[in-house]
Amino acid sequence: MDFFERQRQAKKKTSTLVLLFIIGVLLISLLNFLLLSLFVIPIVSGGFSAEGEVNVSEIASNSLKDPILAASVILGTFLVITIAGLFKKFQLKDGGSTIASMMGGRLVNSCSKDPDEKKLLNVVEEMAIASSVPKPDIYVMDGEKGINAFAAGYALDDAVIGVTDGCIRHLNRDELQAVIAHEFSHILNQDMKLNFRLVSVVFGLIVLSQIGRLMMEVAFSSTRYRRRSSRDNNGGGLIIAIGCTGICIMATGFIGVLMGNLIKSAISRQREYLADSSAVQFTRNPEGLSGALKKIGALSNGSRLLSPNTNEASHMFFGNGMKESWFSISSTHPPLLERIKLLDPSFNGDFSAVQLIEEKVISTKLKKSEKLSQSAIPLPVIDNAIGQTVPPVIMGLAGSGDNQIKVNSSKELSDSIGNPSQEHFDFAAELIKSLPNLVIEATRDPHDSCALVFALLLDKKNELIRNKQIQEIYDLFGEGMSKATLKLSLEIDNIDPRASLPIVDLSIGALRHMSQDQYGYFNHIVESLVAADGQLDLFEYSLSKLVVSHLEPHYIKKRKKVVQVYSLKRLGHDCSVLISALAHAAGREEQTIMAAYKAGAGRLSSLTELNFLSTTECGLKDLDASLAVLEGVVPNLKRALIQAASATVSVDGYLQIQEAELLRAICDVLGCPMPPLSISMEEAA
Repeated sequence: MDFFERQRQAKKKTSTLVLLFIIGVLLISLLNFLLLSLFVIPIVSGGFSAEGEVNVSEIASNSLKDPILAASVILGTFLVITIAGLFKKFQLKDGGSTIASMMGGRLVNSCSKDPDEKKLLNVVEEMAIASSVPKPDIYVMDGEKGINAFAAGYALDDAVIGVTDGCIRHLNRDELQAVIAHEFSHILNQDMKLNFRLVSVVFGLIVLSQIGRLMMEVAFSSTRYRRRSSRDNNGGGLIIAIGCTGICIMATGFIGVLMGNLIKSAISRQREYLADSSAVQFTRNPEGLSGALKKIGALSNGSRLLSPNTNEASHMFFGNGMKESWFSISSTHPPLLERIKLLDPSFNGDFSAVQLIEEKVISTKLKKSEKLSQSAIPLPVIDNAIGQTVPPVIMGLAGSGDNQIKVNSSKELSDSIGNPSQEHFDFAAELIKSLPNLVIEATRDPHDSCALVFALLLDKKNELIRNKQIQEIYDLFGEGMSKATLKLSLEIDNIDPRASLPIVDLSIGALRHMSQDQYGYFNHIVESLVAADGQLDLFEYSLSKLVVSHLEPHYIKKRKKVVQVYSLKRLGHDCSVLISALAHAAGREEQTIMAAYKAGAGRLSSLTELNFLSTTECGLKDLDASLAVLEGVVPNLKRALIQAASATVSVDGYLQIQEAELLRAICDVLGCPMPPLSISMEEAA
């Protein structure tokens, strides 16, 4: 199953979630109506005949036939459940960090000296580079001795990874890598968004039980007060009505709790199987994942969590965070032994032979959560700097560099989307090892991450333009930032050119810790550096596109609404812009350009009508506008677009580095992370 099929299934699961929610609301509404009609109303109405006998059946019958009552109960139940769900959604608006805080997570300091935390940071960094996903913030749940982990967030841009203290203390590196790969698969497969929706929906369904309990407590307290009071009995009927209604709502609330758990189970269990499979596919090491699962079985705490909020987020975890329930159908995770046997069929279920790593004495870990410092980034010393006009930029397709990467086929490129392999992990590990310590440390600090991005954008050919760029940085951020930029530029000039965008991936996490004002000035400087030479080349476009696309959602909380598109038939112009722009980037000779265009257009000819466009019609500004439209196409059509784009740039069997970066940026905009090209680099002939 490829990335696009997993995406399609995630959307299908969302539709299933909506259907189950509607069924749940209707069932609960019907039960509320029946209980009110058959029990509550006859009791509190005081329906007595002339002879003084209770005429319960007549009152119940009339209530059951009352359309206004039925509509009121159904509408009221729907509103309560929906409002509760929306309230929970509002509580989770900040994304993954909200879940991490709810579970008592501590943000891991990127400069941690704790050996286990350093191991965790390194594994996450390798995973981020291998999958081309911006490095998520990492949280540790101190005091949780069970082995567990989670990934949470609405999208790639606000994702966080959380692990228990037991996870990093008991697992070796291969096992930890497998667990993190499992969580990254949730990030890549859009399970996080689905899980957030599950939290809201389930909360809405179970909130009725809380309301019913509150009504009963109010009625009980009022009854006790009245018994101690010498006042008359006025208002007793109202108290009885509240109490009886509370009992009925609690009864239906129990149904809501049950349905909520069943919905979580129906949605999440198959996604866990998929995440296990993806983790093995990523790492090519089933022993790592099975080893982690076996240690859960061997550990006295297993994967259980102590947090009182565990039930609310139970479906997000690597392992079952709750006590094993007799009602297994409502479990959010497959049975542990079943998961292990799928990875290691020879395992007999004997956990006594599993060797656990002895826990270490923690001496270097920070006592409390520590956010990355924002104050280290000075605000600009020029007033109203953002309002200054950025020089005009020629939105053209500037020439590429000399380095080329050999590719075996365009299918190899498209198939790698969302499917990092062990080769990519090995490449990521070697790339990190090859980077200077100064660069690695810079990716973990907000101030130095800014300087790192600035350094990547410094002109490498024209000294005058380079000096102009340094002066702009000095004018806005001061001497410290300009010196840091120059220092880092000396290191960057000597690294593998394929490392540029992965360095940005590693820096995104630190850059998210800028303040709103700092981000505004940072973004302004990026635009100014790009515009310094009056043109926008492919690398500058790719880098700025990645930085903006991953940071903007974090600082601009209003989420972009993307219109879903189910056919490319009416998007011929946008497809033409995409393929034509890539064709022009593929070479300078007309023969090469036309060959590239035909290779890509041929992949889309059955889906839409394309026309070859000149450079004036498909510049980077035009490409930007078309990508904004194509972003909304469904997964299967995104597969076709990326296959066509890959065929365009690789028609001659080679990719220039900047072509690869442009393809990566396009895939990123479309929500399809493309792993780095780990194939050996050759010099162009």
